[in-house]
Amino acid sequence: MNIIYYLPLILIFVSVIISIKYRNWGYILSAVSSIIFIAFTYRTFDYITYFYLIAGIVWTITSIYSLSYGKNYGKWLAPLFILTIAGMMTILYANNFLVFIAGWEIMSIPAYLTVAINKKNDIEAYVFMFFSEISTVLIMVSAVLSYYYTGTFGFNKINNDYVLLIFTLGAMSKMGLTPFMISEWLPIAHGSAPANSSAIFSATMTLMGVYGITKLALLSPVSEVIGILFIAIGIISVMFGSLYAYISENMKSLGGFSTIENNGTLLSALGLYIAINDGIFRAFVLISILIFAMSHSIAKTGLFLTIGNTGTEYFSGISDNKGLLARMGKFFILSSLSGLFPGIGGLGTWMILESFFMGAFIQGAIGISSIIGGSLLAMGEGFATAAMFKVYYFTDNHSKKNNKNNLETYTIFSTGVMLVFLFSISFLLIGKEYISGIPNVLIFNGFMIESRFGPADFGLLSPIYVVLITLFFTLLAYLVFGKPKTRTVKRWNTGIENNETYNSFTYSSNIRLMLKKILKTNSGKSDLETVDIFWYFMIRIASSYRKLTKYISYKIMNSSISTYMIYMIIAFISIIVIVSLY
Repeated sequence: MNIIYYLPLILIFVSVIISIKYRNWGYILSAVSSIIFIAFTYRTFDYITYFYLIAGIVWTITSIYSLSYGKNYGKWLAPLFILTIAGMMTILYANNFLVFIAGWEIMSIPAYLTVAINKKNDIEAYVFMFFSEISTVLIMVSAVLSYYYTGTFGFNKINNDYVLLIFTLGAMSKMGLTPFMISEWLPIAHGSAPANSSAIFSATMTLMGVYGITKLALLSPVSEVIGILFIAIGIISVMFGSLYAYISENMKSLGGFSTIENNGTLLSALGLYIAINDGIFRAFVLISILIFAMSHSIAKTGLFLTIGNTGTEYFSGISDNKGLLARMGKFFILSSLSGLFPGIGGLGTWMILESFFMGAFIQGAIGISSIIGGSLLAMGEGFATAAMFKVYYFTDNHSKKNNKNNLETYTIFSTGVMLVFLFSISFLLIGKEYISGIPNVLIFNGFMIESRFGPADFGLLSPIYVVLITLFFTLLAYLVFGKPKTRTVKRWNTGIENNETYNSFTYSSNIRLMLKKILKTNSGKSDLETVDIFWYFMIRIASSYRKLTKYISYKIMNSSISTYMIYMIIAFISIIVIVSLY
């Protein structure tokens, strides 16, 4: 065993101990460990190591951000924050199920404590731990099954999809996907933690589930049934995650719902990967998953850092304007989360949608699933864009000016710039079989990404070209029209004077009313209210089940001797039949 290779893991556990006494030195060593981790583990075109790159970038950003943000909390935050990272790093280093499960628990327990200590109400922490332990139990079952089929706890090729299916159910619990979206535990739990912890919960803790599913998908056979099942679950999660992000008034909960939407997209793409059997197409889908995971994780980190920088959790509590640098960083972060250019999120969304629309050319159930899934994913991205615009506009108090910058502001700005930079160089992250050029229109060979279905091109995109064109027209508009000016006009409210300002709640009310059958919107005299529809249906199901069992029990347990005699005779005959069969 090469001890140097595991140096980052040693350093991250050492930083946990140091942070108990020296908070900032713990954060600094955590950032250094994350950078070394990337240097030691990441390999270009070795696609599974892209998860190491993604996680390392997020840990570095959040550790640096915590140097300023962490001073608002006591001594407990730093060691718990860093120990959570240590658990995730253990998962990524794991070469067998046992180490993976150990890392899973090391990651989950300090995260539970972070939520528990930060909130006086215990329910958020208990709900978080409940779903975490569900995931652990299911992953343990998948490990036992893997041992049964392969004779080892190592990650080896398996000739059936049972291990993948059960592991994915466990990962889905951690990722907050349907059916584990019941009571929307992930937004509640993640929203109850400090912003830096919420960032690693949503950006990399859920990424560990995606990593595990991907790792096992690479070792499992093609399965159209399992693939279509994952596509369906992912699409449902995307639609409801994006809808609830759009109407959420708690900014951290909005980020949590956005995480559900992003994770649903990733699970859908993984389903497509599992279902198809074309080598070139499969490889493109796998790259799409990794690029989307990169954009989601880094941009989601930026989203939670932006929310933390406001100093409040609700849109109604915003009292300050964070200045030009914060707005620029926020713009790039939120546009990337919206699946728009010039952030790498635009590339990730384009590649995922290309994958589904290419899948539509496959005959049979997978072709139908692809076209329906791609259409609904595109619709979900539309709601996600609206939710991100809500964050962009309503996280500033536009009546105030503020040009002061601090470490938190610079971190947010740097995160936004990083998303644009990664998009610009994304052609270096993708295999050469998907890279080409069109020199006739000044897109030189090596600078264009092509989606391929078999030997033919399906779609083309040049990141550098997009960035340059966007920059050119932005500068041209600025030179021609000058600095944008805000035009204020008096609102028309059917002739009635209305002193209320246009706020985030009003912004989302159109969807609350248009989709009131889905969102179960209650319209009162002075306000609108949406309910937790998942919890609502759980109560309805439980109530119906209770009525059914009550009816059956009254029919069976009716104090009739003749009825009981019939039961005993039937039971006696049944036992004789069963024994005789064995």
